[in-house]
Amino acid sequence: MRCLKTHGAPEDDALYQFILKKEREGKCKRLAKIAGLNKFLRIYYARVMEIYQ
Repeated sequence: MRCLKTHGAPEDDALYQFILKKEREGKCKRLAKIAGLNKFLRIYYARVMEIYQ
């Protein structure tokens, strides 16, 4: 998550925008990154499950 924040907006920036949204809502940077990590894991799991079903 630190790498995502330090390099700016990537091409697929849904996760990046989610982290920025959480920071704008008032969460501290650490909690916003953890929320982003949780969202990344959900997205990753869903994409993997698409392949195997």
